[in-house]
Amino acid sequence: MNTDPSPAEAYAEALAELAPGERVLAAVVAKAPLGLGPPLPPDGDDSPVTAGSAAGAVAGAILSPPKPGQGFFWWLVFGRSAAGAATSTAAACHAATLGTGGPLLLVVTDARLRLYEPLDQAHFIDEPKYHTRPATERLRPVWDVPRAGVRSARVGWHRLNPSRLTVEFTDGSWASFAGLLTMGRRKAAPVVAALTR
Repeated sequence: MNTDPSPAEAYAEALAELAPGERVLAAVVAKAPLGLGPPLPPDGDDSPVTAGSAAGAVAGAILSPPKPGQGFFWWLVFGRSAAGAATSTAAACHAATLGTGGPLLLVVTDARLRLYEPLDQAHFIDEPKYHTRPATERLRPVWDVPRAGVRSARVGWHRLNPSRLTVEFTDGSWASFAGLLTMGRRKAAPVVAALTR
């Protein structure tokens, strides 16, 4: 039993099945931080947005995006979590993560930047029993974008968070990820290196 597993190792079998032919360069467990985001994509948008889990839906209802008139309060307390037009890459990412509420597995492969929702506890305590489960019982695909769509990535201090990962896309939009307990600067560094090389 490993109580501080490498996500790339803990989910190696599942990722090989869910992203066949792609080589995993880096992975980290994070969360989509609270804060103001871009407008949601318009109805009929072709972006790969899927519904979250039941637990995520409850958390999403409690920590829902700001209602009209609450934007300044959210900006004051949380800042921005993503920015871009309603049709931007960041908007699609932001919309896809709204229903999750819990941890997200951020994976960089040689072809894409991918987000998954872990359905087991292997990201927290890796035990051999998890490795025999089907990939679809371990990870739920949430969103992805080709590596060519990523312009840069960095880790920096934001408000009370010393290790917020910000990914900028080639359309000028950006999205951020955090995780005080699961993603410190040391764990986020390989993701930044993989996205910027």
